[in-house]
Amino acid sequence: MAPKRFSNDHLVLIVIALVLIVPFALTLNTVFQPRALVDFQTNPTPHGYTWSLSLFIVPVAVLAVWLGCRRENKIQNRAFWLTTLFVALGGFCLDTFFGLTFFTFPNHAAALGIYFYGWSFTDGWQKVLPIEEIFFYLFGALATLLVYIWGDEFWFAAYNVDDTARKQLRLRRVFSFHIESAVFGVVIFFAGWLWKKYSPHADHAGFPGYFLFLTLVALTPSIVFFPVARPFINWRAFSLCFLFMLLVSLFWEAAIAVPYQWWGFQKPHMLGLFINGFCGLPLEEPMLWIGITWATIIIYETATTLLLMNRSR
Repeated sequence: MAPKRFSNDHLVLIVIALVLIVPFALTLNTVFQPRALVDFQTNPTPHGYTWSLSLFIVPVAVLAVWLGCRRENKIQNRAFWLTTLFVALGGFCLDTFFGLTFFTFPNHAAALGIYFYGWSFTDGWQKVLPIEEIFFYLFGALATLLVYIWGDEFWFAAYNVDDTARKQLRLRRVFSFHIESAVFGVVIFFAGWLWKKYSPHADHAGFPGYFLFLTLVALTPSIVFFPVARPFINWRAFSLCFLFMLLVSLFWEAAIAVPYQWWGFQKPHMLGLFINGFCGLPLEEPMLWIGITWATIIIYETATTLLLMNRSR
């Protein structure tokens, strides 16, 4: 049987998140005048997007050295790279097939000037997506996993769950249906769609496609794998990873990327909830990093279980 000792710690994490989010939301709600964007025609941040990738690269390099100094666990190593590949490919597919629908990249001087192809539903394939986007998702996936693993095996090692129980699971128990995640996904998307269409704002046109994409990406692993992943997640390490990713993403996007227009957003495909204090950053962006962290750790713990379990049972 799977261990039960920390099976409800995810509820504590949700409370911690609410304690942080509620005062943020109340404060930002008092800002009615959006902060002005910086005129990028004067090139105020030469190669800024390129250099900003160090926000992920430096932690990844340091934690990779730490991980490399430990005795290698081949199963954990395989689960790590499988999860990284899956998450990074998800980000690459987002940009390739929906990047030109959801995003804009007006400040070309902030990037290297090397581009790859993306699909536009109006103009077909266009070579306009900055190469930095690929490294953004790759190192983002690596940073998420490495911070979690460091927290799981070192900083919060006392709460690491023994892997013995994974070997006793049956394959048919890995794939399940978590009704709570499915209901939450349907409810939150329907609420977002109602806000987009009927709330008092000026962006009713279009469809909240970006929000739908994020909902599917964040909650599909939870719907299928959460029951088997939950007992093995070190929720203290998860909270560390969650706070790290949220801090980095808010600094990255709210303080520099959006004000200096390294990237922007196509309003018809957003919910219509923009954070004025963050230069009109769509609410979807903080939700992206929360959802990606949630999905990544669930995928990693599930992959580890699949690799460790006795499939003959």
